[in-house]
Amino acid sequence: MIISFKRDEGGSVAIIVALSMAVILSFAAFALDLGAAYVKASRTQAAADAAVMAAGLMLPVSQTDTARQAEITKTAEDYLEKNGAVLTDDVTITFGNLVNGMYHSIDVSLPAVSETSFARIFGVTSIAFTREAEGRTIPCTSLSDLVPLSVREDVLEALIASGNTSHVVLKYGKNTEEVVQGAFGAIDLDGVKGGGANDYCTWLSNGYSGQLTVGTVLPVEPGNMSGPTLAGVSARYNACTHFQSDGGCTAEHYVANCPRVMKVPVVVYLSSQYVEIVGFAAFVLEDYTTYATEGYVVGTYVDMVNMGSVGGDITGTADSFGVYNLTLSK
Repeated sequence: MIISFKRDEGGSVAIIVALSMAVILSFAAFALDLGAAYVKASRTQAAADAAVMAAGLMLPVSQTDTARQAEITKTAEDYLEKNGAVLTDDVTITFGNLVNGMYHSIDVSLPAVSETSFARIFGVTSIAFTREAEGRTIPCTSLSDLVPLSVREDVLEALIASGNTSHVVLKYGKNTEEVVQGAFGAIDLDGVKGGGANDYCTWLSNGYSGQLTVGTVLPVEPGNMSGPTLAGVSARYNACTHFQSDGGCTAEHYVANCPRVMKVPVVVYLSSQYVEIVGFAAFVLEDYTTYATEGYVVGTYVDMVNMGSVGGDITGTADSFGVYNLTLSK
């Protein structure tokens, strides 16, 4: 009787073990399919992120400029495909964050499906999901690689409002009504008053390596300094290696990291000797030979989107002067 009981117990254990193994294998099957879906979802997210960051470099775009919008959309689609995404009718690319008639963000919604293998036994043939990404341009509030020139806030705002943003004077070569008691537009970027012509020429040629922030107060570099101005500007202008058959970078066609594209502080004068940075603007340097001996520096205003170690305002309160930081906002 005891022996018979033991045999019956052994049969029960075998059944329990078999059922447990079935459950364990089922969970393992689902785990493998869920793992595959997780990997595909990560790749899908990476594709969406890459698309909005590549297309975001072309923002902002006018609400009415459908040709430019189509170009930006095509860039996003190209980067989706380069990263393995399949373009279907369910993929949506939309513009947003409309400010003063300009879109400042691009959004990609990318649905995808991960086919299952083991879970098909239980009737689950696929796992569907959607990944989204948004690239948004925000005004820069901290920036490096600046030149020791400046543009007054009121002057720049008036030029933008008029639409006349070519031939903007960034440094004057003689006394005019825009020159404030001998301040010709040059500023001392390291904050040490009387930095001298050598620093000025070096920063004008190569940009200032330090990072400056909105609200910083800087001393004015007095005097015309026509010689150092010519040396710095000619070095920067002639360093351009792009569009050689068309004379190099201009506002109509330029490469953002070209030496001719200058990042300039937008300032208000606190006195004849000090200015406060209120923002940053970008200008493509115009042909310096017209003003070779006078000390003038003239550029054309352009928008610029930066990537990398620059600060941007996420509160929506900073003034925008056309230099933006691109960020993944979702």
